[in-house]
Amino acid sequence: MSLIEVLISYVVLPVLSLSYALYLLVAYRGPTISDRVLAADVFFYSTSILFGAIGLLIRSPIMTACTVVLVLWAYALDIYVAKYLERGELGD
Repeated sequence: MSLIEVLISYVVLPVLSLSYALYLLVAYRGPTISDRVLAADVFFYSTSILFGAIGLLIRSPIMTACTVVLVLWAYALDIYVAKYLERGELGD
């Protein structure tokens, strides 16, 4: 194993796993809707980082496409929630 593979396997993945648990806790029990949305947003972005790290480990370029799609979904979530918080409706 190369140094990057060891670093990803033994440092990055365990830290991301711990952070996922904390993000989901805040998303479930957050005091306000803004805190919950921010936790979900960071969860999506961290998941895209995880997909990128796994893509590096298994040397798969298809994981890049998964990362891009996930980041775009997180951005769409931000837009819709901001619109809802601003106007109170999602309508047309």
